[in-house]
Amino acid sequence: MAKEIFTTQRDHRPSWNRLFDDQASVDIERRLRRFGRVKRFEAASTLFGNGTGVFFFGVIIDGVVAARGLRRDGNNPILQFFGPHDIISLAIARNREIEFEILTPATIRCLDQAQLKAAIRSAPELATTLLTAAASQLQGCLDQIAFMRGRAIDRLGYFLLRAIYRPFDLDRTVVSIKRNSIAVVTINRTALAAHIGTTTTNLAHLLLALQEEGIIRALTPRRFEVLEETRLAASWEHLGQGENQTTDR
Repeated sequence: MAKEIFTTQRDHRPSWNRLFDDQASVDIERRLRRFGRVKRFEAASTLFGNGTGVFFFGVIIDGVVAARGLRRDGNNPILQFFGPHDIISLAIARNREIEFEILTPATIRCLDQAQLKAAIRSAPELATTLLTAAASQLQGCLDQIAFMRGRAIDRLGYFLLRAIYRPFDLDRTVVSIKRNSIAVVTINRTALAAHIGTTTTNLAHLLLALQEEGIIRALTPRRFEVLEETRLAASWEHLGQGENQTTDR
């Protein structure tokens, strides 16, 4: 899946050279090889070349980094892959329910808030570059946000939205999409249940709830139409009220 994501052609490949003119690249994998994982990108660390300050903004220059959600049962699923030109922001880096794992030798360049502001003041067009890069990455972060919320109904809803709008990012052995005027989704129930961190029985209940709400229409046990995409998000709070959250963690 990681290979699929990072070989996908993107609309915009930003150049970050001016942003890091005075910053040395940081080879995280080499420095942390004996530890295996980066617990969090934060706080006092010499890894980022910024003394003891907390970094505000980081860009993956090369390599692949995975964000994992920390769960009480020790099963920490990969929530999001970050590859070249992707942004790691402070809000994600300091979330205590997330840790990062280096999947290939990775180089990340980081700035603190003052350095970022100074760079944008000296080159105002960088602000547009940052917004473009962030918008390009936004859809890829939807499933990460859902996993952070921790409810299976949220994770399923975000997964379906991403499947519809970014089908090239998905493993087609889990789900495939055909779309004319309406999205028709074909799923592997076992693989999808494992992907969103629930059981096949619970997945069946979630799909039935979406069907009863008129959001999807079942065609076969493995295929359904998404009738109202906009209501996928609107119905999560209502559908999740009776869900036992402890079973998904």
